[in-house]
Amino acid sequence: MLEREHACIELLGKLPKRFVLIGGYAASSFEFPRFSVDLDLVIRENDVQRFSRILGNEGFMLTTNTGDFAAFYKGRFMRFEKKIGELPVSVDLLVDMVQARQTGTAYSFDYLWKNSETRRVIGSGAKEAAQARVASREMLIALKINSMRPTDQRDIIALCRGEVEASKVAYHLKAAPKNRIISNLDIITATLGNPTIKDSIKGVFGIPDRIYEKTIEKAKKGILSIRKILEEGK
Repeated sequence: MLEREHACIELLGKLPKRFVLIGGYAASSFEFPRFSVDLDLVIRENDVQRFSRILGNEGFMLTTNTGDFAAFYKGRFMRFEKKIGELPVSVDLLVDMVQARQTGTAYSFDYLWKNSETRRVIGSGAKEAAQARVASREMLIALKINSMRPTDQRDIIALCRGEVEASKVAYHLKAAPKNRIISNLDIITATLGNPTIKDSIKGVFGIPDRIYEKTIEKAKKGILSIRKILEEGK
């Protein structure tokens, strides 16, 4: 496990600093690191060859190159993989934009770059860290509200532990179909009210009971604030 995390963190330090990190490692750069063995990078079209060359030099092989990809995003997509022992590590390059398949909402590279910041990225167990351009807390929450997979819900809850500007999240979500977003907010609201999620959240992020309870309460307030702003149309 640690070897694969190490490979991801090490690679972040070798890549050109012209990407925006989204996904698990982006969320892990905030309060609660969690285990992940894939990097999700949004890059510009004119940087594709350079990234591909570096990944090839690091032993990654191109396994997917398509214009309509995966179960959760649309747009041009390239996946590179290599094995550490018998298990894979992957790098997903999302070219020029990221678009949620569930809502159809697209965010360009320029928009993500504008709503990102340089942060210290670590894994759940690796001691190493790397500086990388990471989507902001509010941008990550908006991206994950568009998708609302179980992993997204857990990351949203963890991200709400810090200070969230609900108005910024709502602003990022204005481009999305309002009914779909409200429906997704209903999903996470139900999750937050379900006591059976406790073991999952604590297990993924390794947090004690006291921190868990406070995190859930902050997430409830944050989601309620985002929803209120969207419903009022501000």
